[in-house]
Amino acid sequence: MKISKFFSYDDLPFIFAAPAFIWQCLFLYLPLIILILNSLLDFNYLNPFTLSVYKNIVNPLYFKVIVNSLFLALTTAFIALIFAYPAAYFIALKVKKYKSLFLFSLILPSWTSFVVQVYAWFFLLKKGGLFSFVFQKIGIFSQATHLLNNYFAVQIGMAYCFLPFMIFPIYTVLEKMDKTLIEASHDLGANKFQTFKRVIFPVSMPGVVTGFLLVLVPTFGEFAVPDLLGGGKKIYWGSIIVEKFLFARDWKEGAALTMFGILTLLFVLVFIFLLFRFVKKVFRVKI
Repeated sequence: MKISKFFSYDDLPFIFAAPAFIWQCLFLYLPLIILILNSLLDFNYLNPFTLSVYKNIVNPLYFKVIVNSLFLALTTAFIALIFAYPAAYFIALKVKKYKSLFLFSLILPSWTSFVVQVYAWFFLLKKGGLFSFVFQKIGIFSQATHLLNNYFAVQIGMAYCFLPFMIFPIYTVLEKMDKTLIEASHDLGANKFQTFKRVIFPVSMPGVVTGFLLVLVPTFGEFAVPDLLGGGKKIYWGSIIVEKFLFARDWKEGAALTMFGILTLLFVLVFIFLLFRFVKKVFRVKI
């Protein structure tokens, strides 16, 4: 029996995409629907629909936690952008040989466990570790200092773990950029800064936006890095959700907290979209 009797060659892309779509429905959309129903429905035949859980989470304590989480996510994204852009620029436009070696060095840490990467920072930030030794030598500290269990440790660990998510989108855009645009800019009398401002940076904006979102969204709900490097001294949104699901076994409130976090992220993403539209007008770039 010929397959062409049932499917045409034009249907092949949809057929190959079907497993990925089914996987996404089963492990993304279906759990999301379950979370929504779990947060809204109560096993009470008289009043099955309720918003009581959402009323409970609207209080100053949760507001402070969500502000802390947003601040951590935004600062992590900006710090990652500051370090990622020069790295992506250097690899894409300056490195002629051994480019694959640089890319391999960026991918290599992801082959290890995420928790192992976080624990590696214990040896760098502990008392007598590399950071403590360097700060002591340059005169910042007079003696060996413990740099763990504070916001500095959380921030540096978050930026390190999510740095590749910022580098690769920017690198991909810069690598595919038409290099003759740079030559044309120089031929028209533009210096290096003008070329970067009017040619390279506008072209790289889609990669910047993609990388920024790839870092912002997961860091907002991150709980492992703050708990391990921060010592649990400051509570973040992801930590509260984990506590509700795994320890308190309060699935209804945990689902409500998850949905509230998703809605908060959506509002932030809309704000970022408007911000990048402003950047688009200033730099006259298509994002």
